[in-house]
Amino acid sequence: MTGKQLKNSILQWAIQGKLVPQDPNDEPASVLLERIRAEKARLVKEGKIKKDKNESIIFRGDDNSHYEKFLATGEVKCIDEEIPFEIPDGWEWCRLKHICSMQAGKNISASKIFSDKSASHPYRCVGGNGLRGYTENFNTNGHYSIVGRQGALCGCVNIEKGTFYATEHAVVVDTYEILSPLLMYYFLMALNLNRYATATAQPGLAVSNVLEVMCPLPPLKEGERIIEKLVHLMPLIEDYNAFQEKQNILNHSIKEQLKKSILQEAIQGK
Repeated sequence: MTGKQLKNSILQWAIQGKLVPQDPNDEPASVLLERIRAEKARLVKEGKIKKDKNESIIFRGDDNSHYEKFLATGEVKCIDEEIPFEIPDGWEWCRLKHICSMQAGKNISASKIFSDKSASHPYRCVGGNGLRGYTENFNTNGHYSIVGRQGALCGCVNIEKGTFYATEHAVVVDTYEILSPLLMYYFLMALNLNRYATATAQPGLAVSNVLEVMCPLPPLKEGERIIEKLVHLMPLIEDYNAFQEKQNILNHSIKEQLKKSILQEAIQGK
């Protein structure tokens, strides 16, 4: 198993509720969802975010099937075909738009991005695949997951904290200071957003499509335990990957080195 495969497997265990044990005393994720809905309603009332015209809730019916109810029309439809796996009791299925907002940053001229940090250019400039350089201005402040939305690396996920400039290729994921940005970071990686990219010469992610992606939500306390476990495991996976790369290089070169050694022994009469 490669380091990448191991990382992906562990992230899948996390998102399926298999990485840490459940605690029946945890407040269920349904309560967490209600808190997020209430916060979104407050922000809409204050004019800070736009109201979702297709606002919905997902629930499990008496027949054990999953349904989505659209609040504006009252329409209810079965969405069992969208549920990829079972989740533990206390977890909830939701769409990403139910638990976060996503907004791409702003375009910036390459001439305004500098390779080195300085007093005149103190702010990190973040593109779709992480740090691009430093700028004199910023447009974002806080702790957010960042999703790349353009090019071969669209769908890649990074995380930023502090004051920084997000470019037009960086989608800033806001969890309303309720859901942990770090949990969102790990879960977005597990969702493999690249598979939702357009199949063109220049792949891209439409934010509106990504917001409709189904995502399991754990109870708040279990989410904290998942974060703690992943923070512990990820450096070990990186070490494993580094050792594996060295082994791959050795395996690739050992045949040629052995051949040269044998020929050298031959011509030296050994």
